[in-house]
Amino acid sequence: MRVRMVSGGVGGARGAVGARPGRTNALDRAFALFHARGAVPVVVGHVLDFPAGSFTLDDLRARVAERAPGLEALRLVATPGARTWTRAASPVAAAHVDGERVDGRLAEATDAVWRAPLPDRPAPGWDLRVLTCEAERVQRICFRVDHSVVDGVGAAHLVAALLADEPAAGPYPYRPPVPGRGALGWLRSSPFGRFPEHETVPPGCGAAPSGLPAMAYADVPDAELRAVASRWGAGVNDVYLTAVTGALAAFQERQGARAGDLRVVMPMSVRTAEARLAPGNAALPAVLRLPCAVTDPGERLAAVAGQTRAHKGSGLREGGWRALLRVPPALLYRGMERPAFRLVTSHIHLPGGYRVLGAPPLGASVFGLNSPGMLGYFSLTRTADTARLTVVHDGAHAAVATLPDLWVEALDGLAGHPGGKGWARASSRS
Repeated sequence: MRVRMVSGGVGGARGAVGARPGRTNALDRAFALFHARGAVPVVVGHVLDFPAGSFTLDDLRARVAERAPGLEALRLVATPGARTWTRAASPVAAAHVDGERVDGRLAEATDAVWRAPLPDRPAPGWDLRVLTCEAERVQRICFRVDHSVVDGVGAAHLVAALLADEPAAGPYPYRPPVPGRGALGWLRSSPFGRFPEHETVPPGCGAAPSGLPAMAYADVPDAELRAVASRWGAGVNDVYLTAVTGALAAFQERQGARAGDLRVVMPMSVRTAEARLAPGNAALPAVLRLPCAVTDPGERLAAVAGQTRAHKGSGLREGGWRALLRVPPALLYRGMERPAFRLVTSHIHLPGGYRVLGAPPLGASVFGLNSPGMLGYFSLTRTADTARLTVVHDGAHAAVATLPDLWVEALDGLAGHPGGKGWARASSRS
């Protein structure tokens, strides 16, 4: 069944309440500058859907009250200009956890959550809102946190530690490989460079941004996604990105344009297992060129897989992270404020066994618009049974809400294509 809805450099660790906060890194300090310069802080978050009636608001508040004091990242703020974390006021569950009934307006209420301000300082910058929609038989948890405190993978670990019944594995940790290419290799391919607009902005998305984020998503069974990957002898991430490519190609054609290749940014996590709950940003942006001009799904997959293999095996992640930590925060901030890249894509897998007060998630999403000028954030979030493709986009570009359905159509195209294992053998020899 398919459902569509619209709507290191890591500082500190989980520790004793009296422990001295650790150091921030350059990326943390860059995100903190949004506070200093009067801009709206950048938020990252997660959406978790559960069957309606799974828990009460009081149940969640009790769990948060029990666990939040033990999670260092939820007790800190990044002060603009400071090189160490600042201890915030102790989180109070009643102030950080709220909820409402939203029958008939789940999508609108979800968008409103992301548009609302975070708790004011000196309170820590995070909150959790529960949206109960009996009409759609869903209880939706929206967890938001200031991006200066943690990135998307870190937020996934935090919300699991905050809510899950048993310790959850969370997203796969980064495992440093043997040394590879150095910092200069990443700088040459850095997303902070400038690219022609037609390579970063799809046709029909030229309107001035409204600053009001909106979400759209589509669900497919995770087993179906894995079956397509197995049939092609490819990784799930490569199949996901190939379907994103197909969706963006179809979107361009619907705007009356010829499909052209588009550059997107793919965050590469450098968060290790030891730092899973640590405050701080630990992700390096890498550029992918999505081959939208290629019409054959198998050829698209080969082009995408070649790029992801090159990123994994090049050592750019390790050298690039070292380079990024040496960039002045003010320069990073300017790159976020006026980004050269306009589309971002990510993939997070939450392994099975995830339960909150006895209830398994029906689906999950990542929320992220990492800078004011971004057009869209594609995320694939996989739970035990469901793979959810979410697009977070600026409300001024309403047509972008069609991309999740187009992604499903592109995935169907891969599933029905006569290629498969033969492609895998041929591409491995090339």
